[in-house]
Amino acid sequence: MAIKTYSIRKVVEYKLLESDHLKYSVQYTHFGAGCQWSIHVSYRQRQEKWEVRRYNGPHSFLQTSTRQDHRRLDSKVIAQVIIIMMKANLTISIRVLQGSVETQFDYKASYRNVWLASTWVHLVTQPSCSEEDSVMFHKVLWIFSPCVETFKHCKPLISINGTHLYGKYGDTLFMAIAQDVNSNILPIVFGLVEGETKEAW
Repeated sequence: MAIKTYSIRKVVEYKLLESDHLKYSVQYTHFGAGCQWSIHVSYRQRQEKWEVRRYNGPHSFLQTSTRQDHRRLDSKVIAQVIIIMMKANLTISIRVLQGSVETQFDYKASYRNVWLASTWVHLVTQPSCSEEDSVMFHKVLWIFSPCVETFKHCKPLISINGTHLYGKYGDTLFMAIAQDVNSNILPIVFGLVEGETKEAW
């Protein structure tokens, strides 16, 4: 996190050379072209801390123009900046948080990155949904009144179809479908279940 913050403040980019649970090495993106900046840190297991083993710096490259959004200014870095503000006021707007990040780093962070960071902070600072007083649906079934009325004029045959939903939840949507006398398809009942399982049917 410290290396990311440093590169954002210095308006420079770096590339990752090596990274695992015991070591982390990066160097300036255009290493050798006028700037030799690099850093290598290792985890000291006995002391249980990270230690800078080799540092070749500071940056000798001067950035003349700034971009709208720094590559390393991701939602993890932003979350560290906005967590205190959000603990004080969870309803704070994304635009205000964007302004705070811009003040801190001199970069206008993207709306998406700030929104992702605020969502993470919200989940961390709020009690989880698994509390005893929370209710979660495992299956949902719904029907619309006009569909029921129209079904009275349909052929006496129902077809059930299911489709997998992709994205955030990945459940299965079931529909009971009928046909009118002109062979037009009419959805009657909708159901949302975990998947096409025996229990869901």
